[in-house]
Amino acid sequence: MGDHYSRRALLRRGGAALAATTALAGCSGGDTTETENFDGEVVEVGPDARNVFTPGTTDPLRIEAGTSVRWVWRSANHNIAVRDQPADADWGGEPDIYRTDHTYEYTFDVPGQYHYVCEPHEGRGMVADIVVE
Repeated sequence: MGDHYSRRALLRRGGAALAATTALAGCSGGDTTETENFDGEVVEVGPDARNVFTPGTTDPLRIEAGTSVRWVWRSANHNIAVRDQPADADWGGEPDIYRTDHTYEYTFDVPGQYHYVCEPHEGRGMVADIVVE
């Protein structure tokens, strides 16, 4: 992108700058609306238009049993397809394809390893793991 402005400089410029700052906050992954009053872990789906789950793709998300996880779509055309989970777990994922800003939550009560993918981007490495301890 072209010019870079600090939030402080944008705020000094008035209402249009405020709108721009608000838009930029959503793009930066710094938007807290999905995490306010949420006592759990947050996974970003497709942040910065990359085909990853963050955390989860590079390193597994490690949580304790009873922890809720909220997935927040940061880009469009993603889903959560469960590929493997403990035998006594019943996680169904979020199999439909969704657009940016969709959220989905699930509470993991059964310890073990969970493996999931984004079906449209599985071949591009959009896979992730959760370890429930």
